[in-house]
Amino acid sequence: DFEFAELEGKMWFSFKDAVSCEPIEGATVTFGSRQFQTDAWGRISLPVRVFEKLEDAVIPLKVEKEGYITLKTQVRVMAGTVWDKFFLLTKKLPLNSARFVLSWGEKPRDLDLHLVGSGFHISYRNMRSYANQAELDRDDTNGYGPETITLQRIEANKRYVLYVHNYSNDAQINQKARVYIYLNNRLDRVIDLPRTNKRVIKVLEINDKDVSYINQPCDEIK
Repeated sequence: DFEFAELEGKMWFSFKDAVSCEPIEGATVTFGSRQFQTDAWGRISLPVRVFEKLEDAVIPLKVEKEGYITLKTQVRVMAGTVWDKFFLLTKKLPLNSARFVLSWGEKPRDLDLHLVGSGFHISYRNMRSYANQAELDRDDTNGYGPETITLQRIEANKRYVLYVHNYSNDAQINQKARVYIYLNNRLDRVIDLPRTNKRVIKVLEINDKDVSYINQPCDEIK
């Protein structure tokens, strides 16, 4: 019934763990001025009519769950179509650590996160963990994500660069792709990736603990 819910006048939104991809039950979701609790499948539903007459709107969304970092983001509505129905939360993290979570739509089939640091290159097709400092928590090759990398320690005088690579290249990277940036046990930013035919986007750079958000297409990972 989930697949045909919109035909029955309901629109579903899903909330999952960014590492395990398990549904998050009992989360408090504040959607605009309304408040909901996620069900056993990590979902809430709203009537389709709420969105039908919205041409171009941004609705604030906040998700709270004990043991998780609070998610604050936005739901985009264009011509009655809701772009964002799938959201990822991460459990609380130690200070001085970071987690990067990538999600996207059905296409491209396979987007990869890459974290390049001093002495390591974390991705599915390079090393998946390095010296208890960084690891690939989750990889997805069939659309949507999540793909998640955790940096256990952000060290002083070190440089880290985060990229997204369109590995399958069966469609361009589009604005359904987004990266959640968790730093120092809080959600620092949600980045909507730009639409591009290039296969690589440089998302951010951490240099001596200072973060620069770039979010621009580039030619290679280096």
